[in-house]
Amino acid sequence: MQARCGRVGQNTDVRSRILVQNAFRFDRSQWRPLEALRCTAGLAVPVLLGVLAGQAPLGVLAATGALNAGLASYSGVTRSRLRLMLTTSVVTALVTVLGVLAAHEVWAATLAALVVGSLLALYGQSGPAALTVSLQATSVLVVMTGLQLPVSQALPAGLLVLGGALVQTVLLVAVWPASRRSPERRAVANVYRSLARYVEAWDEDASLPGVPDAVPLQNAWALLDEARGFAWRDEHAALVQSLQAAEEIRASLTGLGGASVAYRAQRPGRAARLASALARTLRRVESDVRQGHAGHASVRSRAELRGLRQRLAALDGGTPDERSERHWAELIVARLDRLLRLPPPSRPLPAPQGASSPPPAAGPDAAPVTLLGRLTGLLARMPRSVPLQQVAWRHALRFGVALALSTLLYRALNVSHGYWLPLTVAVLLRQEFSATLTRGVARLSGTLAGVLLAAGIVAALHPGAALLSLLSLLAAFLVYALFLTNYAVFSVAITLYVVFSVEAAGIAQRLAVETRVVATLLGGLLALAFHLVWPTWQARQAQGVLRDALARHLAYAEAVAALYAAGSGPEREQAAETARSARLAARQLRLQAENLVQAAALEPGRRPLRADLAALVGELSREAARTLALHAEALDGNPDEHRPAAPDVPWTHAPWTLTPDAVVLGARALLDRVPGSETAAAPTP
Repeated sequence: MQARCGRVGQNTDVRSRILVQNAFRFDRSQWRPLEALRCTAGLAVPVLLGVLAGQAPLGVLAATGALNAGLASYSGVTRSRLRLMLTTSVVTALVTVLGVLAAHEVWAATLAALVVGSLLALYGQSGPAALTVSLQATSVLVVMTGLQLPVSQALPAGLLVLGGALVQTVLLVAVWPASRRSPERRAVANVYRSLARYVEAWDEDASLPGVPDAVPLQNAWALLDEARGFAWRDEHAALVQSLQAAEEIRASLTGLGGASVAYRAQRPGRAARLASALARTLRRVESDVRQGHAGHASVRSRAELRGLRQRLAALDGGTPDERSERHWAELIVARLDRLLRLPPPSRPLPAPQGASSPPPAAGPDAAPVTLLGRLTGLLARMPRSVPLQQVAWRHALRFGVALALSTLLYRALNVSHGYWLPLTVAVLLRQEFSATLTRGVARLSGTLAGVLLAAGIVAALHPGAALLSLLSLLAAFLVYALFLTNYAVFSVAITLYVVFSVEAAGIAQRLAVETRVVATLLGGLLALAFHLVWPTWQARQAQGVLRDALARHLAYAEAVAALYAAGSGPEREQAAETARSARLAARQLRLQAENLVQAAALEPGRRPLRADLAALVGELSREAARTLALHAEALDGNPDEHRPAAPDVPWTHAPWTLTPDAVVLGARALLDRVPGSETAAAPTP
């Protein structure tokens, strides 16, 4: 009994540590002062015009559109941002009109929250850009139904919001040429940064490192896919090559991380030096990509790679653990070597095999043109994995019901400024329990800190309308600059902005502050309650998604084996296209399965199932590393040039063997371990 209690306590400590890390991890690379400055300038125009005209409330209302349009500018590639900002502007204006019209009837406000909330939640699952629009539109709908403005102001309010958003859009479009293609560079660089962090974390935790974070890779593929819809440049092709290399390195790092656990116990010094050299090399590649040098390495990158090779040469390779460590390290070094030896893209390069990618979530990633068109595309191209379809629909319905019930609750109780309750539910309630929990902790702590800080500033300065407007602009700058760094500090900034802007508009704020604190606490509890009463547990869904991912991976392994054996001419071109399509499909479900398993880490119960799923995901990633390496060899046309040395041991005893038959056999054996799988139905080369 004591041992069991000890294990439970240890498991709780691990969950608490993960929760705190996810909620308060500050990403300094996402600090955006220049972008924040230009977005704040666009927001300042309606605020200052309202103050000068003696109509501060109208200026604050127009600034709502400017605020949302500015936040939307953080998503997508440069050219697609215009469409996204215009979509955000129009949708925000429409929900403003709808919110004002529905505000005076409880049934109308509740029905609007149910229907529009469900549609926006479904729409938001189609990609990162759509999620941004969905959250902003839902928040505006909740606030407008809560303010209960006169019905006669519905159209003027919508026009004010639209006007503020369009002013922001025009100002931001005017400065975009100075930052062309920087979003794509930043996205690919962030993948290498996440891989370097993954390696650096080995010194902090001696246990099995698990699988690297999938979100940076998903976001990068989504952004490059989006870029293919516009002018495709030689730099985009180089970025795709860098991202393909990162995908293969990421999969190999899972194998190296597992091997390092055993190797560290035998040779801790050598293992640590190898990991340190690998992390420095990844950091240097990150710097090259971020500075626009993708496809042609700097002198420092080549120097770091030489140092990494020296550390690799120091590995003995005598015991099985040492050979496994050396194998995975050789795979990574070989891929880095191929990447850093690519010639500079002095001429336009064609999009290489695998340049496009499936979406990171349940649908396409291109920036939306219209909400209706995006919803239509989403419904037509829902993920082929049935468990993912079920989760998407269930969460959309749950979100709408939760928003409607929280709206009905505060309206029935006639709570002044009670719209903070459904607003908190809208912000916190996510498809994953872990995301709801971490965002809840971050939101609550950030809101409380922001309220206390704002109250202290107001009490100390007793500011007038002009100073309050200036303070709201300063808070807006922090909102934009901190938007992507951490949700807790972003919550502090957005709370300061709300307090100062509402004070500047002349609305009594003391009651609003108190209500905001209480409603935020109740909203967080209500969001968690909906997860418990109406759960969409990721561990329960992950097994079916993982089964689909393993089946896709088997099809990919067989397609690579067919490409390896194909001749020349049309036969090889067809085999290459089949392998490319299979790779994209396998990547999509593999990353989705990884996300589900990682999201299940904070869920209550089902610990044995979570452990089994985590082990299968790790093995799938290692199998993907071998298949990706074999695919690269087949495309190179020189299979033996980059193949790491492998001892003469049967595949069943040597996971480093790299042959077409071996990767197919490994994929089939892994699929057979999942209940309900039927490998006999899988395609064969």
